Amino acid sequence: MVVVNRAIITATLFTLGACASAPPEGGAASAAASAYAGKSVLDTAIAAAGGEAALAQVKEIEWTGTATITAEGKTTVVEVATVVRPATNWARSTSWVKADGPKKARTLQAEQGKAWRVDRVTWTPLPEAQAVHENQQFGLYKLMLLTPLKDPAARVTEAPAGADGTRAIKAMLPNGMGGELEFDTAGKLMRVGLVVRDPAGGARDIVETVAFSGEIVSNGVKWPKRITIAQNGAPYFDLEIATFEANATIKPRPLPHTLDDGQTPPQQAKPADAG
Repeated sequence: MVVVNRAIITATLFTLGACASAPPEGGAASAAASAYAGKSVLDTAIAAAGGEAALAQVKEIEWTGTATITAEGKTTVVEVATVVRPATNWARSTSWVKADGPKKARTLQAEQGKAWRVDRVTWTPLPEAQAVHENQQFGLYKLMLLTPLKDPAARVTEAPAGADGTRAIKAMLPNGMGGELEFDTAGKLMRVGLVVRDPAGGARDIVETVAFSGEIVSNGVKWPKRITIAQNGAPYFDLEIATFEANATIKPRPLPHTLDDGQTPPQQAKPADAG
């Protein structure tokens, strides 16, 4: 089970600014009162994201887009194709430099706490710290879907309303993945604060702040068009989504770029749900 540092997460909430000091204008106060009146913060947020009926039917979420990654002093722009199956904690992300094309793509697959790097026909298990890190990163999207937080085994605690009309919750999924979610006066998800393992295995966890903007809709599910992640206050990942689908069924997920030589990934090294 993934366990996070709750003390650091609690500090992150205040970094997000859930309790702003400036009082809201009358219009903002009225909008906030109207959106949240008679409902929990979570229920208001679910309604703003498309409603429980639309969100609860999602078996897969998938998107394509362009991401800018800043790491180790380098900035890289890649094309990405990502699939997440929230209910089974399964995820796969494939990326490639645009000039190289998808035939030279690399894939990272995470499932039930394990993770693999897939290069052509080789499935390489990731070191334990990196596998935990990647599963936590993909777990963000399960938090964003919101309805998994209705699970009786999940824990949700509302923070005091912000003076600017924003609201926030502390949330923990049954698998131990947790974070702070902040919503605007209409209940729309604005930011998430969470703590993830250092993939290099260092002793100190990484504090992430995730910001959302824009909107893209599929089957009634409203999803951010742009997702921006900062790690320990520094730019890390900036994704602009081009296409988005919220699927009510599980689709087959072959990896064409691993099959150029006609081989298939070795059965003993790949997870059972590799698609």
